[in-house]
Amino acid sequence: MTRGASTGFSVTPSGLCSSAPWALLHRAFSVSARVRGATVAAALATMLCSGGCQLFRSQGPISKPVADARELSQRGLGAMERGDLPGAEALLGQAVKVCPSDIEARRQYAEALWQRGQRELALSNMEKAQSLAPDDAQVGCRVGEMYLAMGRVDDARQRADDVLDLTPGESRAWALRGRSEVAAGNLDRALADFHRALENAHDDRQLLLETSELYRRMNRPQRALSTLTALCETYGPGEEPQQVLYLKGLALAALSRHDEAADAFALALEHGSASPELLYRLGESALAAGRASDAERAVSQALAMDPGHEPSRGLKGRVDVAMGRVQGSGFRVQ
Repeated sequence: MTRGASTGFSVTPSGLCSSAPWALLHRAFSVSARVRGATVAAALATMLCSGGCQLFRSQGPISKPVADARELSQRGLGAMERGDLPGAEALLGQAVKVCPSDIEARRQYAEALWQRGQRELALSNMEKAQSLAPDDAQVGCRVGEMYLAMGRVDDARQRADDVLDLTPGESRAWALRGRSEVAAGNLDRALADFHRALENAHDDRQLLLETSELYRRMNRPQRALSTLTALCETYGPGEEPQQVLYLKGLALAALSRHDEAADAFALALEHGSASPELLYRLGESALAAGRASDAERAVSQALAMDPGHEPSRGLKGRVDVAMGRVQGSGFRVQ
């Protein structure tokens, strides 16, 4: 089901995301595969600054190696913008060879390798970039993020602590520390770290999403709902991602606000593709809210998509009872 398509379900205004802007947008909720290369390239372009060979400085005459490195880096970023990751990797690798002490060329090359799935080599180059700029909090955080993605939880936490020793207010480092605590199963510590991160990044969508999910895991639905509402307010009218609306529906359902939960699930259907799980959740909340016809429609669609979806099969029996189609004995009324 595509955005804006009719779902056939009634939606009331209660319980849905506010459309009022909350703060300046920090970053997108998620990055699709088709734009990931362009996004990375744009981010890398903004990071080109001093260091090493100072590739993009134009003060005075420059040597041929520096000029060559500049050209290679520019071509590498261009290749990344076009989605040509192999070409970007090759060009940025050449730039590093021409000017091995340049921090930005090194980190750009590391990111290209990471996007290509060459994680060990990417990490090695990012660690090298950090050795060239040990006080650079962003490089330190990126090394820690790579550690965490590779399952090196203790190393990731230590890298976050190292950055915080130098820059106590660095939100990215607090977020890294929190994610490391989540990976280690220390949810209370993770929550405290996420709150520290949000102090200076209160409109960070990914942080808000992860914080709400942490509250859900800790069985604190009211706090999860409050966090999701704040997240929704960072989007324009009708721009809320399906996952956010789905999670808001779960929080509302956990608070027994079933009518609002059904509305949230129905709206989520309009913001993305239908799935048996989403339809089941809609049907379950609609039935609990006394909206048996909506529940019947949802469960029928869920079972049409996946006849073996067990939660929906069980819900169908309850819907049939509510619709008066079966007696308590389980026999269908003729």
